[in-house]
Amino acid sequence: MADCGNISVCSFFIVYGAGERSKTAVAGFVRLYCRGERQDQCVRKSVSKSVGGPHAVPANMLPNGLPIAGTDDSGWSEVVKNASKRK
Repeated sequence: MADCGNISVCSFFIVYGAGERSKTAVAGFVRLYCRGERQDQCVRKSVSKSVGGPHAVPANMLPNGLPIAGTDDSGWSEVVKNASKRK
């Protein structure tokens, strides 16, 4: 399967999907959502469409819409929270 079309502009992938950070707990998300069969289920991708592009999606949002462990959604805009169906 080809990589997600947003991979080059996705802040999640840029920050967590390459290099040393790719060996962390998020590696499974990268494998499934960025490079695998769940690309069409990526909440980041749907939020991106709702909020005007991938630049508006927080880097710490996992592809399933939850914040990365050890972080929270306190810095996320209400628009992003609503688009990800997390309130």
